[in-house]
Amino acid sequence: MNIEREGSSPNRSLTTDLRWKIVHFKNQGLSGHEVSEIVDKSPSTCNRIYKKYLETGTVDDRSRTGRPSKRTQESKERLLTEIEANPSLSLSALLEESKVNFSKTAAFRVLQDYGFRSRVVSEKWQIGDTHRRARLEWAQEYIHKPEEYWFTVVFSDECRVQRNPNKQLVWVKRDVKLDPIEVDRWQASLVIWGAISYDEKNILEIRKDNFNADKYLELLQKRLTRNLPNLDQERARVTGSTPLLFQQDGATIHRTTAIMDHFQKRHIELLPWPAKSPDLNLIEEVWSMLKRNLKRSYSDVESLEKDVKKVWKSLE
Repeated sequence: MNIEREGSSPNRSLTTDLRWKIVHFKNQGLSGHEVSEIVDKSPSTCNRIYKKYLETGTVDDRSRTGRPSKRTQESKERLLTEIEANPSLSLSALLEESKVNFSKTAAFRVLQDYGFRSRVVSEKWQIGDTHRRARLEWAQEYIHKPEEYWFTVVFSDECRVQRNPNKQLVWVKRDVKLDPIEVDRWQASLVIWGAISYDEKNILEIRKDNFNADKYLELLQKRLTRNLPNLDQERARVTGSTPLLFQQDGATIHRTTAIMDHFQKRHIELLPWPAKSPDLNLIEEVWSMLKRNLKRSYSDVESLEKDVKKVWKSLE
C-alpha cells in the first residue's frame, strides 16, 4: 500500500470564507471534483460542506458534545510522522508503531483530514542494468525500420488462464455450521499459445498438459509452417511471396537444440529479441483483451476452453 498526501490542512481548518466559496461554486452547478480543483481541497470535503449548507443553511461547525476527543494534536502529529516515514504500513501497524490511542476508524479519519489517500502501487518487471542496455541497443537498432518491415513479423507467446471457480453460496439458519467443501489445491488451468501478424490472428493452441520444450517443438512441427508457409524463407522466395520473420522470447523451452535445428531446417528466420521484454511483444495486448472478455470464473475447465476459443475468434 502506498500513501499519498494530498494537502497539509485538515478539513476543520477551512476558513468561513472558503466554505462560502465552496457553496457558491456548487450553486453554480460545479461538481465536487471541479470545486476541489479550484479551492485545493478534496472532493469529499467540498461535498460535505455543501451538504451541511443545504441541511442547516450555514457552513459553521456545530458545537460538539459528549466525551472529549482522544485525537490530540500531539497524537495526530505522531501518526503523521510515522506514516510519512513508513508509507507502506497497514493501518493496524501504523497505530502500533506510532503508539497513539486511536481506533482504526479515528486514525483513518485523521489521515483523510490531512489529505492522505491509500493507493495500490503498480508493478513493473524487475530489470537489471545488463537487460536495460540490451533493450536499449535493440530499440536503437530497430527504431528506424520502416512500417512495412513490421508487417512481415509473426509475434508469438504463451500465457496461462485459470478457471477460478465460483464460491458456493447456500442459505442456512444462523446456528447451522457449514462444513467446508474439498477442492483441488491446484486449480485447473489452460496454457494458450498464439501467433499473430500485422493484420490477423494466425494460430491458437490450447494445452491442458505440461507445456514443455517437447510439446512446443511438436506444435511448431505440426502447425507453424502449415498455417504460415511464408515463414519458410526459401519457399517464399521461390513463390515470389514476402518472407516472414518469427518472433519468440528467450524462454528456455523456446531455445533447445532440437527447436533451433527445426528453425534452421525449415529456413525460419528469428527476429532477435531482448530478454525480459514482454512489453515489446504485440501479442501481450491480445492476451489482455482475451482475458478481459472472459468471465471471472468457470465451473469447469471445459467451459473455460470453450470461451477462450470463442473470445479468440471474436477479437479483431
